[in-house]
Amino acid sequence: MKIPRFVYLLVLILLAASFNSFTQNGGTTWRASELSFRPLNITSNGSSLWVCGTDETIAVSTDSGSHWQIKHQTSNGNLLLNIAFATDTFGYAAGTGGLLLTTEDGGLTWTPHSTGSDVVLQISLADSQHGIIRTPGSLLFTADGGTNWLPVHSAANPDTLKDFPYPFSLVALDTKHMAVMLKQGTAQYEPQTLLTTEDSGKSWQISRIPNVTLYSFFRAEGKYWLVGTEVIHKDQPGGGYAVPVALYSTDGNKWDHATNDLSSCKLEMCVACNPAGCLSANGRITNFLLDKTTVEEFLPNERLTSKWASDKSAMCFVANQLQCTDIRPTSQAAREGGPVPVAVSPGPLRNSESQGPHCISCPLNQILTDKKVQGTFTIKLVIMIARNGTVTGVESDGAPSPGIKSQVEQQVQQWLFEPYIKDGTKVALKLNTAVRVNVLKTG
Repeated sequence: MKIPRFVYLLVLILLAASFNSFTQNGGTTWRASELSFRPLNITSNGSSLWVCGTDETIAVSTDSGSHWQIKHQTSNGNLLLNIAFATDTFGYAAGTGGLLLTTEDGGLTWTPHSTGSDVVLQISLADSQHGIIRTPGSLLFTADGGTNWLPVHSAANPDTLKDFPYPFSLVALDTKHMAVMLKQGTAQYEPQTLLTTEDSGKSWQISRIPNVTLYSFFRAEGKYWLVGTEVIHKDQPGGGYAVPVALYSTDGNKWDHATNDLSSCKLEMCVACNPAGCLSANGRITNFLLDKTTVEEFLPNERLTSKWASDKSAMCFVANQLQCTDIRPTSQAAREGGPVPVAVSPGPLRNSESQGPHCISCPLNQILTDKKVQGTFTIKLVIMIARNGTVTGVESDGAPSPGIKSQVEQQVQQWLFEPYIKDGTKVALKLNTAVRVNVLKTG
């Protein structure tokens, strides 16, 4: 039977409409944002996306990352390394030189404060009075709006910061509750412990959760959240096995298991979580924080990092530039993409300063995967550092494969250094160094 011509035309129209719909709603392209500054971190607040970066810049987008409006900027100013909102109206940003900026009007205006002279590598504020920061050598908290910054210390467990010297995540939940997830090593799969307070920092206790490896610690919906893996059925023949786990708490001591569906986390495990959800694959966001688990998909990107945020229709991430793409709901099984980004601690506490350029944040995942090679390798690096301390270029030698070369260079692109001063002037320079990585063969 001969099929009429109009049927062919109708099929072509439907296919074109389907493709256009996927392009518009499914995220088939990535958009690089042309900004007047180097973005260093990103967050969301309701329907808005916020970025911070060089020259003390804070910018907002209300159209899913298509356009950005600068809300605060200081020429030749400090680097803003962190930005977040505790409520719809109260937000904060912090970085080098001890700079802290806060807003109480949803980001319309930002007020500067000082935490001292050290760089603020990590920060979490519950409100204008209560919060916790991490500098290169200290964990400090305040309960009086920053008039006093006091050291986090557990009298009952005085060696905790020596045994677990890597502050991985800080969370100030409310006026009484603050907590720190500490790791034995720099990467998210290292053993951990929690330091918590229920009295605004007057006393700190250890909170241990058995049989878990925790990848993310954050606040959402008025609760602490922990996400990672849990070993179950350890008493069965052959031992136990790891499954995805999400735990929540209102005090940091009693933890409950989330009952929502975590099956989307099984392929790669849920990592790099924030109040918008977790990356369950490179191309998949799983959110189990509300009443029902939702899953959204986007086009995988081999440069994807753990610094990401999303609104209702798009997600963006920060690498050496800001990239955004559309997202859409999905119920399909996760498709294979590039490597899932691994969150890494900025470094251990009490890290001694080295000669030459001083690194303020040089995280490196030292356990990488490759489909063809395995072993331990030393990779030489030539790093071009700009006057403001950001990395403008990386040349590597000694990587065992193009994939490992790319993974290492992408991580080094995110490194940040104290501006190097010569004869009283900030100067650009070239740094020769090397890193050692362990490569596991995956196929």
